[in-house]
Amino acid sequence: MHRNQVFSQTLDVRNLRTKSVTVYGDRAEVKKVVNCDLEKGLNEIILKNISSVVERQSLRVDANGTVAIQQVQYQETPLDRNSSESKKIREIEQQKNEEDLKRMSLEDEINVLKKRVEVLDGVAGQISRNMVGTSEVADSEKKLNGTTATTTPIYSKLIDALRLYKLCYLGNTVSDIKSEIRQKTKQLDELFQTIDSLEREIDKMRCSFEYDCVERNVCVTINAEEKESVELYVTYQVYCASWRPTYDIRVIMGGEEDKIDSLKLCYYGIIEQNTGEDWKCAEIVLSTATPSVGGAVPPLCTLAAGFQKQFKESRKRNASSLRKPNSATSDEDMGFGSFDYNDITDAIALQKLTAAAAALPASDIDLSTVNNTEQLPCSYFSISEPTTVCSDGCEHKVLVSEVDVEPRFLHETVPAHAQAAYVTAIATNTSELTFLPGPASVYLNTSFIAKTQLGAVLPGGEFSCNLGIDPSVKVEYKPSKRVKEQIGFVSKSALQTKIQPIVIRNTKANRSLQITIREHVPKSTDDRIKVTLLSPDLRALKTAKLNKEHNLEWTLILAPSEHRELAVKWCIEYPVNETITYKQVMQTAA
Repeated sequence: MHRNQVFSQTLDVRNLRTKSVTVYGDRAEVKKVVNCDLEKGLNEIILKNISSVVERQSLRVDANGTVAIQQVQYQETPLDRNSSESKKIREIEQQKNEEDLKRMSLEDEINVLKKRVEVLDGVAGQISRNMVGTSEVADSEKKLNGTTATTTPIYSKLIDALRLYKLCYLGNTVSDIKSEIRQKTKQLDELFQTIDSLEREIDKMRCSFEYDCVERNVCVTINAEEKESVELYVTYQVYCASWRPTYDIRVIMGGEEDKIDSLKLCYYGIIEQNTGEDWKCAEIVLSTATPSVGGAVPPLCTLAAGFQKQFKESRKRNASSLRKPNSATSDEDMGFGSFDYNDITDAIALQKLTAAAAALPASDIDLSTVNNTEQLPCSYFSISEPTTVCSDGCEHKVLVSEVDVEPRFLHETVPAHAQAAYVTAIATNTSELTFLPGPASVYLNTSFIAKTQLGAVLPGGEFSCNLGIDPSVKVEYKPSKRVKEQIGFVSKSALQTKIQPIVIRNTKANRSLQITIREHVPKSTDDRIKVTLLSPDLRALKTAKLNKEHNLEWTLILAPSEHRELAVKWCIEYPVNETITYKQVMQTAA
């Protein structure tokens, strides 16, 4: 078919309407709408200036109506001096030159005004000096005339009034000129800012033009049986786009009768993109899935299990000894002589090895070193309102959802370290959304508390957040009492008893609370050391226990305005000829 029978039209992708964008963890899938009028026969639609970070294998074109898509081709052509990008640079340069001319004109006007102020200041100074000698001039005129004229004082006052008027006029004029100088100086500062902005834009475009001198186009060939208007959907994936979750947790703790406990979790998504295209008023979908490229089913390789190979240090030493001479240290060995060619070859080999390791398929990755993290299901979050996300690399915050749940509050205290009660809010995810791991800002009764990290929470799962110190719960850690004595008849033993008083006070007038007290109980590291907890009695009291760190956890329910005095009592028995030492040991995570 001849060339003149193909109807061609060119459209700029950046000017097309963005229908929807699905943002993944490392890329985004963009769907553009192309409205075009087709002629009968073959039509060639060229979509130019597609993103430079496009995944070319992800291109897909859908059409409505009776038209048939013949071919979709991705093209890369070198940019020339007459391209739109070069023209845009020249336009901005012309705009910058015009702003420079305005700047120079303003500077000249300011200099002229400053010269006028200097001249007027000189005239005013001369008039002031002449006013001082007015009376002396009048007396000299009397002596020369030999008469005593009665009009001389009137004449002097008239001269002084005239000169005073001139001074006032010069003062007002200078004030007006200085005000004009200030206005023009402000305009000059604004011009400097505009010129700096234009220069940065020119440098950015020149840098982009220098390192990316290729124009990327998509050519779509369509066969139309008749003349008609069609709507095409062009879908492609682009890199340099990502999203991550963030949360606002707003807790209301009802202290009065008119307030009830509530927890609102605001689920946000932070989108960043630098794809070169602005997504204007697009339907945004956030996804945790891994996007697929192409239409083929990905192959599933065999997962082989084996023993990890042990690399001996002797091999490294032998390999390095081949390059080391047996002679004494020379200038070359100290780095002052010539370089070692073996170092260069090793660097090249290391680079090739790194590239090969990066190109290995997933089946060759050593899965034994991968942490066992919770496998979360793939989730999709649709943003309710159309959103604009510009290609500026900045964070764009969008609201995913708001979840209202009913919390319960737990108080905890470690009086040996801090005589305060810390409150924690615990709630259940009653929504159908999966909370992904991410940072959260915590607010209590409209006051910002702190930032925390929210873990993964499935629907129906529990989550918690720390709310800091509750000032309405008073904790007092009184001085302890220690008693030491000897026991036994045949073999003497030392018995040391410690009594630790703790006072807990709930100052809330109409709210009960649950509080857990944590206190040290020594853990024996020797068979000859015996530790016995005397109070509380763990067998009789179900709300007290020793945790895995061998610390006492004592849970209480305090009624409104209740005051409770506790006593933690334990004794330790050991040989009388030994000395007991206490050392705090941090437990390492298993």
